[in-house]
Amino acid sequence: MAHPQPPNIIETCHISPTTGTVPSTTLPLTFFDAPWLTLPLADSLFFFSYQNSTESFLKDFVPNLKQSLSISLQHFFPYAGKLIIPSRPDPPYLQYNDGEDSLVFTVAESTETDFNQLKTDSPKDIRVLHGVLPKLPPPHVSPEGIQMRPIMAMQVTIFPGAGICIGNSATHVVADGVTFSHFMKYWMSLTKSNGKDPATVLLPPLPIHSCRNMIKDPGEVGAGHLERFWSQNSGKNSSHVTPENMVRATFTMSRNQIDNLKSWVKEQSENQSPVSTFVVTLALIWVSLMKTIVQDSETEAEDEVFHLMINVDCRNRLKYTQPIPQTYFGNCMAPGIVSVKKRDLLGEKCVLAASDAITARIKDMLSSDLLKTAPTWGQGVRKWVMSRFPTSIAGAPKLGLYDMDFGLGKPCKMEIVHIETGGSIAFSESRDGSNGVEIGIALEKKKMEVFGSILQQGIKKFET
Repeated sequence: MAHPQPPNIIETCHISPTTGTVPSTTLPLTFFDAPWLTLPLADSLFFFSYQNSTESFLKDFVPNLKQSLSISLQHFFPYAGKLIIPSRPDPPYLQYNDGEDSLVFTVAESTETDFNQLKTDSPKDIRVLHGVLPKLPPPHVSPEGIQMRPIMAMQVTIFPGAGICIGNSATHVVADGVTFSHFMKYWMSLTKSNGKDPATVLLPPLPIHSCRNMIKDPGEVGAGHLERFWSQNSGKNSSHVTPENMVRATFTMSRNQIDNLKSWVKEQSENQSPVSTFVVTLALIWVSLMKTIVQDSETEAEDEVFHLMINVDCRNRLKYTQPIPQTYFGNCMAPGIVSVKKRDLLGEKCVLAASDAITARIKDMLSSDLLKTAPTWGQGVRKWVMSRFPTSIAGAPKLGLYDMDFGLGKPCKMEIVHIETGGSIAFSESRDGSNGVEIGIALEKKKMEVFGSILQQGIKKFET
């Protein structure tokens, strides 16, 4: 499709908790937050069907959306705050100033772009989604050289008579996907209640901020990330560099296809133990992606090793005096590097090799003392970064990213936009509620065609 016209901006405003409801607060960064200081923004889009006019949208939907966002930010207030970056050697931290800080909220209308083409699963130019993404304001620098970076921006775009897109852009330093989905579901629940007293609405539990001081760095883990940040810091938020000729597409695996794959892997595995949906689908996607990217004619050694980064949620798993609760607001993910030799990942039993390696890595992480292993995480991540085709995961089916009903029904499409920066696979539950899995990929146009073909061949291979 042709590069779409950007939407018309109707309003740009600032949303914050009501003055006096949240005291001015400073929160330290933990060693889980520090790695994200040098990485690009996290961008997501939620598309909803909406048959009404722009006038109805502005009158009946937007005011409620704003009000419920303001109430939600009373509890998820770091999203309305700033990342403060003092001069070295003082470490960065999060700050919310009551009566001063807010997030930018943009309301827009698009009459030139086909809503159905934006939300299609078929390959589309990665740039088509950029117009409905909010623009995070640039950082402010004080006379003393202290940088103040906004944390989050929101944009809601109306496609009259067709749909609505709710877009989010945020620095990953403040929190991970578990916290983000928690925030979105809280905001969604309030919006759907349409102005009811929050005390009478069934809402998700409140986030917990008080654990940060309990998360102690087990071995100067954060210090290494701070050194890297200071050496790279340009005073700007990291942003996307749009590669040429890139497209993004969405693929779905049904419950039946997943169960067939799980049965095959279990039968072929030496220990005959069951495998999870996440493991087998990730194994198939990783194999298909590597077969797409690696050229048949290349002469690289067969013992070359390919690396995949997965993340394990450390909530309720760290051996502190008290566990970090599931509702903790922040980053709390441990990186795990899955390594498989090229000849195995591209060989006859490639999916089994990938599945076994992913399963073994997860079991190893879950059985270990994650705090004791934390000082070695950086070494594994550096190995991953320096490899030829580093691959990572964005999202997870368990986050329930399609469980976001703002009173319009569940999303008809969700996109994790930042996978286009390269090497990431987007995972979510299938939108039809059938317990399948949805996968998002960004590749060069010709390679996307190859990937689609390889994936479909792989799925058919395991059909019974």
